[in-house]
Amino acid sequence: MPTYNEAENLPELVERLHRAFGGVGYEVVVVDDNSPDGTANTARRLGERYPVRVVVRERRAGLSSAVVEGARAAEGNVVVVMDADLQHPPELAPQLAKIAERGCLAVASRYVKGGRVEGWSLSRRVVSRGAVLLARLVVPEARGVKDPVSGFFAYKRDCLRAVTPTGLYKILLDVLVQCRPPCVVEVPYVFGLRTRGRSKLGAKHILDFVRQILALSKWRPLKFAAVGATGVAVATAVLAATSWMTPLASVALAIEISLTTNYLLNRLWTFSERHTPLLAGWAKYHLATAAGNLTNYATTLALHFAGVWIYLAYLVGVAAGYFVNYALSELVVFSKPPAH
Repeated sequence: MPTYNEAENLPELVERLHRAFGGVGYEVVVVDDNSPDGTANTARRLGERYPVRVVVRERRAGLSSAVVEGARAAEGNVVVVMDADLQHPPELAPQLAKIAERGCLAVASRYVKGGRVEGWSLSRRVVSRGAVLLARLVVPEARGVKDPVSGFFAYKRDCLRAVTPTGLYKILLDVLVQCRPPCVVEVPYVFGLRTRGRSKLGAKHILDFVRQILALSKWRPLKFAAVGATGVAVATAVLAATSWMTPLASVALAIEISLTTNYLLNRLWTFSERHTPLLAGWAKYHLATAAGNLTNYATTLALHFAGVWIYLAYLVGVAAGYFVNYALSELVVFSKPPAH
């Protein structure tokens, strides 16, 4: 359990874990980032009655690295990772541990049948669902998981202790990518509101998450955008070189050449590891960009007719078109072949 200012929650959490495991066969490893509220001292006092061990770090270094340190300090073969704020029901920990003992990654999920969140504002729900959608889009290993950003899961200690975190908080994504578990089992649970303490979610967490999924995707979304920018330059050069043609022919040729160069650059650079068939991919890429352009057009017009300034509407349309282009390129044009 990574902790920071969780002294109020630890006694109840440890007691509930003790009951859940029947008092035997478990240990609690608290990795505390030098909490000013005395979390570490509270954990040490609990260690006089329960199998609680404490690892104290001198500064706040993020949840992900705390999980790795905790796994390295743990003695069991299976590690259950959970928050200490009581939003992760400790009664579920034994079930997750049993699944992990069978060799599968066990994920407590808010987004499978039977799981849900309670008490969240609309904005918090949108942020969470957006994070899940983004992770599943750009990280192929996350696509088969309904809640790939869950902070409550269990897996083999040997894997967790060897993970190199790419972000500060969402270590489950690193586990999916680096450990490549042979099976993932999602167990539904209800994620509720805190009853004590304060939520630590903020802009820092959101920005770190975006940086993490970009790193895990090998920066493909940014590479895709850069390639798109080169297409503008290519089209402009073709228009200048074919000024002697009729505008109809010149523009058509500029569009086609820029689309083809974009496809080739994406095939050789952005999605180089996918080994996409040349001609089949080229044909699919034309369909994907057509869908993106249509999305741009429809979004721009819809926003403009709704009263949005035309230039702002166009920028939103460009963003929407880019998202569709990238999604279709990632999932269809340069799709990752299934694992054997």
